[in-house]
Amino acid sequence: MLSRSFTKITQRALRILALTIACLVVLVPLGYLLLNSVKPQSEMYTIPPIIFPSHITWEHFEAAFSNPRTLRFLTNSLTVTGITTAVTVVVSTMAAYGLSRMGLRAGVLSLIIFVFLFIRFYPRITTVIPYFLVMRQLALLDTVWAVIIGHLGITIPFVTWLMLIVFQDLPREVEEAAEVDGASPLQRFGLVALPMAAPGVASAAILTAFLSWNEFLIASSVTKRQAQVLSIAVASFVTDRGVQWGPMAAMAVIMIVPMILFALFVQRYLIRGITLGAVKG
Repeated sequence: MLSRSFTKITQRALRILALTIACLVVLVPLGYLLLNSVKPQSEMYTIPPIIFPSHITWEHFEAAFSNPRTLRFLTNSLTVTGITTAVTVVVSTMAAYGLSRMGLRAGVLSLIIFVFLFIRFYPRITTVIPYFLVMRQLALLDTVWAVIIGHLGITIPFVTWLMLIVFQDLPREVEEAAEVDGASPLQRFGLVALPMAAPGVASAAILTAFLSWNEFLIASSVTKRQAQVLSIAVASFVTDRGVQWGPMAAMAVIMIVPMILFALFVQRYLIRGITLGAVKG
């Protein structure tokens, strides 16, 4: 009895330790970024480094917001993320439902899933030059549409694979009952399957928004000035004269804050979506 109790205490302590380490790995860099964003410029390059500033200054944020391009960066990021998320969720949800209800054999479905995962994980750097040439031929360089199309090539395969798993886990009996009552395939999708898959759809939208908001490679390859987004704005402070740590930290905080607020607002939907299908009765 004592041995079992000791084992439970040990397991609980190890879980707490693991969670503490995970939180520190995430929160320490974020905290250091926040401190750098309000640290005086004179304390940026001291040796040994000064972690906590002697006083708080807002000069880096003032410099960021005094730049008229900052508002354009933010607007472009919101536009790209919003359109990418909406198109991805609509297209991928319908595609995943169709694939899950086509009665494909297991081998064919596994091949389709493999293709989706391959598209998601292959090195995107290999497609930058061809994609740049295509956008140049279409006269879409330095437009938000070039960034959106590139993001859709990343998000649609990933979300289709995710929603395919969600739809496969839904009980078929409810849809079969609706079919007996005369519901069309579109009605079964919109009135039966989609409400049951709502947590998964919400999770797909959240993950898509995060992927699009943080993406850098495609945005940097097809934009020059007018269509640049916040991720490029953060990287622009790495210059040939050195790294401007203060303005970079301030711009990074500006980029992080909307996603933190968004994550806090939708976290319950993300948790429900992740656990959807984890327990089957």
